[in-house]
Amino acid sequence: LTLSTLASLRMEAVYAWCGGAKFVEVQKLTKAFEGTTIRTLRRLEELVRQITTAAKAIGNDELEEKFNKGGELIRRDIVFCSSLYL
Repeated sequence: LTLSTLASLRMEAVYAWCGGAKFVEVQKLTKAFEGTTIRTLRRLEELVRQITTAAKAIGNDELEEKFNKGGELIRRDIVFCSSLYL
């Protein structure tokens, strides 16, 4: 697998995740370890949170709202549980 192939697989997986797909379905799209998928989604959510803060700082309410909605789509299910030992 090339770097561009891996990036496109992750993009497809993130898109599916934001669309409401279950983790097991997303995992089938990535061809990566579960921990890598979780780390990718958590880092993406952190980036979205930082961009939301930046949009708020410059006073762009519309952009802030869009990134808030995007963060809500990412932040769900087992990926954002505080512990996997439930």
